[in-house]
Amino acid sequence: MEPEELKKYVDFMKENGLSYLEVRKGDFYLILQTENHIISEASSKKSYIESKTPLSNQENNRSSDYIEIKSPLIGTFYRAPSPHAPPFVEVGSAINSGTTLCIVEAMKVMNEMKSDCSGIIRKILVENGSPVEYGQVLFLIEPVARQET
Repeated sequence: MEPEELKKYVDFMKENGLSYLEVRKGDFYLILQTENHIISEASSKKSYIESKTPLSNQENNRSSDYIEIKSPLIGTFYRAPSPHAPPFVEVGSAINSGTTLCIVEAMKVMNEMKSDCSGIIRKILVENGSPVEYGQVLFLIEPVARQET
């Protein structure tokens, strides 16, 4: 393989936020891997909207007060950075904007999801290790009341 071609693959990894890449061309086989295990943030786009639908009949009054955190991609939902580590957040956890909420693994890339708002985790709607769809609601957050200035 020519150095220019290898550089092309390395640049491709950097541009797309990949930590692992396999290339197969005929008898040629190449694996490129970075040392970082969590290399991209899924919060590059706003991943929340205000909830307008009720959670259940008992929670009709409170549901519109929650912010829905949705999956920005299809993948597997993980509550912790590794199988034996404690979860990033629990129900009742107070969070700030930028707090890591979970990881969504897609195509062997671990995408760390960070909160775009401050508040309290009120519901975690997905089980650890479960598949998630694009736009699926993962968390309900009660936003922190804003102080008037």
